[in-house]
Amino acid sequence: MSVEKKLHIGCFDCVYPGWINTDITPHIFISKFPGLPFVLHRSKVLSNQRYQQHQQGIFSKVEYLDVGKKFPWPNETFSCAYTSHMMEHLYRETALNCISEVFRVLKKGGIFRVVVPDLDEMIKSYDPQDPEFFLTGFFEANEKLEKNRHHWHYNEKLLRKILLNTGFQEVIRCNYKEGRLPEVEVMDNRPNSLFMEAIK
Repeated sequence: MSVEKKLHIGCFDCVYPGWINTDITPHIFISKFPGLPFVLHRSKVLSNQRYQQHQQGIFSKVEYLDVGKKFPWPNETFSCAYTSHMMEHLYRETALNCISEVFRVLKKGGIFRVVVPDLDEMIKSYDPQDPEFFLTGFFEANEKLEKNRHHWHYNEKLLRKILLNTGFQEVIRCNYKEGRLPEVEVMDNRPNSLFMEAIK
């Protein structure tokens, strides 16, 4: 009996057993060199938290995946895919490529759960008397690295349109820790978000 393969995209340090956990974090490469985390920690490049995570072997369980390129798996490899608070960090064209590639590597009937900040809720918090505060949070402008900033946002209507245009047959808005995705009660960890599931 074949084991169902499950893809976790943009996991960073949230590594789940039974899933192929992927990211682009440089910690993946740091983990490949024994002693390097210790040196970087002593040099105050790695925080105590990140050093402890390296000691626990967390990043050694993460596979590198650039979602702007073709995924390194054949068509119809996975039964499901999950991403949380990663899509908003991508430029629009990169996000479209990622969704297209997820569709390609999912089996027919496979589930893709996307979790992102809810654009509609974000707009509600806009105060015209203090636009700088809103924009800083909207784009995560205080982040030093571009990959950690926000480049695009989604509401239910836009995300549904993109998923349907990609070829998904059914797109459903879900609640926190509820849905068809296996282990959704474990995977979800950002309650105030937009949760969408698309079925291939």
